[in-house]
Amino acid sequence: MMNPNHIGSSSPQKEGRLYFIDNLRAALTILVVIHHLVYFSIYNNVLTQGSIEVFIGLLFLAFNQTFFMGTFFLISGYFVPSSFERRGGATRFIKDRCIRFLFPFIFYVLILSQVQHIEVYILGQEPFTWQTYFSHLTYGPMWYVELLFVFICLYAVWIKFMSKNKLSVVRQSTPPTYTMLTFFVMILAVSYFIIRLWIPALGLPGGGAPEVQSFVGLFTASGYDLPQYVGLFIMGIIAYQRNWIRNTSDSMGRAGGFGIAIGASILLLPLALIFGLDGLQFSGGWSWTSLVFSLWEALFCVGINLGLIIFFRKRIFYQGKGWSFLSTHSFVIYIIHIPIIAIVISGLKVIQFPPPSFMFLATVLITIPLCFILGYIIRQIPFVSRIL
Repeated sequence: MMNPNHIGSSSPQKEGRLYFIDNLRAALTILVVIHHLVYFSIYNNVLTQGSIEVFIGLLFLAFNQTFFMGTFFLISGYFVPSSFERRGGATRFIKDRCIRFLFPFIFYVLILSQVQHIEVYILGQEPFTWQTYFSHLTYGPMWYVELLFVFICLYAVWIKFMSKNKLSVVRQSTPPTYTMLTFFVMILAVSYFIIRLWIPALGLPGGGAPEVQSFVGLFTASGYDLPQYVGLFIMGIIAYQRNWIRNTSDSMGRAGGFGIAIGASILLLPLALIFGLDGLQFSGGWSWTSLVFSLWEALFCVGINLGLIIFFRKRIFYQGKGWSFLSTHSFVIYIIHIPIIAIVISGLKVIQFPPPSFMFLATVLITIPLCFILGYIIRQIPFVSRIL
């Protein structure tokens, strides 16, 4: 049992389902949709190249990239041990994950990947043939599902060799300390620096090792952030063992979370960009600006994650109809959102409406409700609802 004295002072939720984590995951899913709306609007010239809107959009994408997918891995890592226990071992656990992950992954690769590239078909840039079909096969956002499945399998192997059948037996209620957070930040920053000797940050050109990028690209959309995904998944497992989601103090979320993220962005990010912009040295390679940029990203990642968890635990711990709907449909919305974005952008281009200056706004206003509507319809299908 957990020690109630260690629970955050304003956390009103009793032991049981963590609704604030469900709400956080739902909010992150909406952020993912907006992230890709901005990305594809820039990529497909919905936003005018060289405009202030594109600059702001690129900043938005860069800051998101430092934490938002890593937060999904943190949350997944937190729930993996309890899910493993409920299924009584590795065999049932892996079988269950195969059903939940494999079917959506295959469906996306074989079907939705073509919808993702619909613009090249409906605008007549390429004919739909077997050759173009195979050339456009991609896992899209399902790289997350693929990599998470790899992590889950490694976790099952680790549990087997460590001879631990139930982590709840050794579960503690030990709050995290700033020393622990500092140690994790240092490991993460060094890991960023090392991997970016081969894979430059933010997908920027220059340097790198194509063979390493190709291999890592089999599992992630942005290989330069692989340390974030690995580190936060492991941190999620540790957080479960030590009950950190509940017993981290509110003050650590404010000062040690958002405070660290803001402070690092004010002090370190300008330093890395000003002195490392020439030749994009901050993005990777043997340069001190790359190390500073890596340290900023590690601090921002840890700070934002800590701050978001405490904020949702303190402020958005309830789950009304709106949050319940988003939470229930977040996985299916995550799966279908990029094909929907592609359809909307292509459709607006074909009908040449609205005027270019309003194209992005129209894309947002159409895409987000459409994701909700189609997500709801898809989950009404009996067999699909069991998976999604």
